[in-house]
Amino acid sequence: MSKASTVKTIVSNGNALLSAGIFFTVIIVLWPILMVMSEVQGTTQEQLMTIADSPRVYTINFAVASLIAPAITWIMLLLAFGIKTKKDTPFLNRFGALLLAPYVTLVSLAYTSQYTLLQSLLREGDWMQAKLWFFDNQGSIPYFANQLGYTFFALSALMIGYKFLLEQGILKAIGYLLWASGVLSIAAFVGLAINNDIMNSSTIISGLLTVPIGVLVMVLGWRRGREHD
Repeated sequence: MSKASTVKTIVSNGNALLSAGIFFTVIIVLWPILMVMSEVQGTTQEQLMTIADSPRVYTINFAVASLIAPAITWIMLLLAFGIKTKKDTPFLNRFGALLLAPYVTLVSLAYTSQYTLLQSLLREGDWMQAKLWFFDNQGSIPYFANQLGYTFFALSALMIGYKFLLEQGILKAIGYLLWASGVLSIAAFVGLAINNDIMNSSTIISGLLTVPIGVLVMVLGWRRGREHD
């Protein structure tokens, strides 16, 4: 049995879609709450000093954030290989899936560095290196890695989402959301490259658009589960 056939078998009863949708939605809703709770004010130096004095909420925030990429990658793979559509797009599905690898790698580097490497630098009092690894510093390594990672996600979303644009109902909505999120992620990276804050801020809207994707995948899984029963 091929990998694609295996995924279709897993998805057929809806449980995989339902669980993936629930897991992703919980994470993506919880993360902004933790972001607000862990927000620090002042200059970059002052922010780092505040985090160094009380790192718990900040580290929890990014520990949760580091689950986002694996969670949505699982959803994307289920959508790519587990959903039968009117138009068969095997090349787009496979290439889109391959692009998820650099996405997960770069975004995981960005988020996990905040509760590993950054905390180590803060404990050592190496403020210069800490600034280079502080996510909220737009000139930092993890911020660039995150934005670049989401550019790979954007290309994947455009490829995997294409076939759903030709569908109806929930699948069509998922397709439009993937494309909108993808276009905005690309715009955000271009904004970072040309130092345009307005374009760069489109990354926020792109992220918000993934919330309904999680919800729709949940609903799709629930419906397939009922049909399977």
